[in-house]
Amino acid sequence: MKVEMINRMAHLTPVRTYRLAQASGVDYDAANVVVTYPQRFELRDRRADLDFLVRAKEVTAKIGSSTLQREIDRQLARVVLERDDVLEVVEGELGDSVSSGGGG
Repeated sequence: MKVEMINRMAHLTPVRTYRLAQASGVDYDAANVVVTYPQRFELRDRRADLDFLVRAKEVTAKIGSSTLQREIDRQLARVVLERDDVLEVVEGELGDSVSSGGGG
């Protein structure tokens, strides 16, 4: 009687309960689950990066540096684009813009 009262007072009744049957949270018949992981594991806040780069691009327009403009365009592309193959094409286009005098 004392043990039951102590268990209730200390909220230990569910912890000290004994079960004869094993309980599991996994249904092995339906466990045919395929887990896919993303290719990139980033801790970046993409929205904050995008806001920052858009503001930086506005300031860059006042500075007038084509190199800085191109680099910000590159960073914007890295934040916005998910696919590496498309990113390579865009970075190639930004590299070609050196001779045309601007990053677009």
